[in-house]
Amino acid sequence: MKRLLFLLLPALSCATAAPQALLGLRAEPTEAYLREHYAQHIPAGTGLSVISTAEHTPAAEALRRGDIILSINGKQLGTKAELTELLQHSKPGDVLKLKVLRLGDVIELSITLAARPEQPVLTQEQQSEFYRLLMLLNPQEQTATVNVPEVRRQMLRLADMGVADKDEYGTCVLYMASGETLIRIKSSERSLTISNNHPEIPDAHLRANNYKRDDERLPEKLTELLLQADYYRP
Repeated sequence: MKRLLFLLLPALSCATAAPQALLGLRAEPTEAYLREHYAQHIPAGTGLSVISTAEHTPAAEALRRGDIILSINGKQLGTKAELTELLQHSKPGDVLKLKVLRLGDVIELSITLAARPEQPVLTQEQQSEFYRLLMLLNPQEQTATVNVPEVRRQMLRLADMGVADKDEYGTCVLYMASGETLIRIKSSERSLTISNNHPEIPDAHLRANNYKRDDERLPEKLTELLLQADYYRP
């Protein structure tokens, strides 16, 4: 428990570092069948497919789901790690020159990186409920599983407090950030999805009526990432 509280202390504190560049892109290595189909455009070992873009970010204004990024600033990309490294060496205001394959056509785009918004300041009550969610996502017992219905109830509470977003269907979404890694927690009535753009940490997909330990317990690296992340409002 002491270790958990130590990891949580940096969360929600005021940022003092220089503003970080924000692209707002989630991408994965292009599937083999697409590489084969567009072999004349995608060199071997390259290509990042756009899975999604975050609202109100530079990527959302220029890219579409299904776009295949061939290169950025003349550098061919084939892994998330390469994209992460490129962004780590960029700053707000930098202009990225992208070569993108869209529906079979190669196009060129320019994207100006934004500054990641300053971390919101939460009230003491909001912080307490935010910490409670992190505790639910990190059961202390080795054999414990994540209680998806309980996480769902906590997400709804956070939505009522203005920390999470809730749509007309009752789906809740909460964003977090750990360095360059953006994390999205999405909760519906039947499932919980935790996605992130870290090159080495898998996403987690949990279902409310499936309590197999291997499916329900969050991967160790993802749990560690969550504990060190801050609340983030895109």
